[in-house]
Amino acid sequence: MEKTGRPALPAAGAPAVEPGLTRRPVPSGGVRHAASGLRGFLRRVPGWLAAGLVYAGLGVGMWWHVWTGRPASTMVCACGDPPSIAWFIAWPAYAISHGHSLFYSTWVHVPGGINLLDNTSVLALGVVLSPVTWLFGPIATLNVALTLAPPLSALSAYGCLRRALRVRPPAAFLGGLLFGFSPYMMRNEVFNHLQVTFLPLLPLIFLCCYELAVAQRGTWWRWGVGLGLVVTVQFFVGLEMLTITAFMTGIALALALLAAFVRGGLAGKLPFAWRGFLLAGGIAGGLLAYPAWYALAGPASIRGAVWNAVTVNGLSRLLFPFRQHDLRIIGYLGPGGTRGAYLGILALVVFAVAVAVLRRPLVVVCGILLVTAMWLSLGTRHLAFSQGGQPEWLWLPWRVFDNWPILKNITPANFSVPAVWCIAIAAALLVDRVWPLRYAAGNDNGTALAENDNGTALAADGQAPQARHVAVARMAARVAAVAVISAALVIPWFLAWPLPFATTDVRASVPITRVEAQLPANAVVLFYPFPSSYQDQALVWQLEDDMAYKLVGGRGIVRGDDGTADHGFTPGTPEGTMTALTTPIVPHDVMALPPLPTPGTVRSFRLALRTWGVTNVIMTPGGRDPAYARKWLSMVLGTGPQREGGGVWVWNDVQKLLSS
Repeated sequence: MEKTGRPALPAAGAPAVEPGLTRRPVPSGGVRHAASGLRGFLRRVPGWLAAGLVYAGLGVGMWWHVWTGRPASTMVCACGDPPSIAWFIAWPAYAISHGHSLFYSTWVHVPGGINLLDNTSVLALGVVLSPVTWLFGPIATLNVALTLAPPLSALSAYGCLRRALRVRPPAAFLGGLLFGFSPYMMRNEVFNHLQVTFLPLLPLIFLCCYELAVAQRGTWWRWGVGLGLVVTVQFFVGLEMLTITAFMTGIALALALLAAFVRGGLAGKLPFAWRGFLLAGGIAGGLLAYPAWYALAGPASIRGAVWNAVTVNGLSRLLFPFRQHDLRIIGYLGPGGTRGAYLGILALVVFAVAVAVLRRPLVVVCGILLVTAMWLSLGTRHLAFSQGGQPEWLWLPWRVFDNWPILKNITPANFSVPAVWCIAIAAALLVDRVWPLRYAAGNDNGTALAENDNGTALAADGQAPQARHVAVARMAARVAAVAVISAALVIPWFLAWPLPFATTDVRASVPITRVEAQLPANAVVLFYPFPSSYQDQALVWQLEDDMAYKLVGGRGIVRGDDGTADHGFTPGTPEGTMTALTTPIVPHDVMALPPLPTPGTVRSFRLALRTWGVTNVIMTPGGRDPAYARKWLSMVLGTGPQREGGGVWVWNDVQKLLSS
């Protein structure tokens, strides 16, 4: 099993003394840490606070255009995935203030509604940030969550590395920086994928598991309670990341058990570990029993796989910075960056050096987990080399798990998260090993002094100039090593995406707000462009109007007629027809433009309008062919729309039109 802590030192937690140096009191008037002044003040600042401030500054820098503009109406795009995440994070505030369910809503996808637990609803974030939504609006809440996700994830990693592995603050800072600001994080931040970028709970899960299985400090029941509660909260942030974490944790624990068995320490470790894990399972199971049932069998729950095709990594994408371009369909209008898979050859070289230099069981386990995560992230299909893929002969292990319950809804590319975490751990441990002592020029007697992290003075034996030169040379070598390690990891990752991210104002135009103000109470609106693919601005307008009306369609995944997942672009369905009128491109498919409606099509679509309870049809600028879509809808409704200006057209009293 992994040995914890450091060898006994004269000062608790102090780094080892360099060869040839002995601890010696500093003579009066010698070089010492100032008790006051700037240096003394900086030494009194907690490491976590300093790290948190740097991380927070980087988070704000990523979203600089938001915070120097209008945070309540600025986001990357009112298109693609961001509007759906904005809607999900805003729903808890509306549900709490109006007495609705947190798990189910009929304000989109009328009349059947949407089961939020079957979607990327980030309910925990929406609940916690509800005061921000009430005070400043849903777009501001989205921006707060996006800005906080990387810094909080980094700070959590920092604290975990300090508490569990006892590394020095600079080493923990580097590990947190890598975990919170990786290319994976940046790529998913830009698309507002909070369900996979808000990751501060994952290091806490690692901490609890490490303490239960390896370090076994404190009491087992406290770590068990902590693990159970953290797992429960993570369920409501992102079930997919919780599933991936549980999957990789299971592999890690199996390796830890094997190591303990080989080293003969299994019997002593098991009682502490199994009690804690059993308690954690009982707490999480009890708290999540009803939500899990609701997701599997509650209203509008989905049976089977959510996606027919999922995002996978490629081996070349893991090694080289393949860039993405034309990201509008996903939800970004700015310049593209690397794939989220990107780790880079330099990062893997640093990891290999860490394994060779440290020779710690934990680093070996991290190496096994890193290779496993990278391999699993390749998914079930081979990509061509031109797309960043791998050889056809390479066996893909995720094929074994692809059809398992729950696992079949995993996006293999998200195994990049445990891969990044393993690199962060190894980098922190390596930097901690080579971190230099601090050397002073000398005291009043000419003695070469060294100072460790606690400020304890170290003096060279014999006080010879040669000893001082050797000590300084060793320090310089260690500084250079830390600089090389940090640069090899940080520079390629921070150059992965152009920063700060591009943003745009998403406020509704004057004609649209005028039409919204004239809608009847309990209105149900069918928008064109139809919100199901990448032109989803109607979701943002509904949020800005404080959910004053319900929407046909939406960006969520809902239960179809056969109980399976329906994304709103199934050919032949009314929703699929509206999507095809809106866009030729949808995730993993291409839509043909529907022909002009036949009498049979008119009857079926009018029936759908009655079933939806549509009161108003609103056409706004956008879509693949607005003039054709207006003609198509006019044939269905039997009359043309009213022009409102600014490219906005409206059919009012739709139910009356259908009865005529």
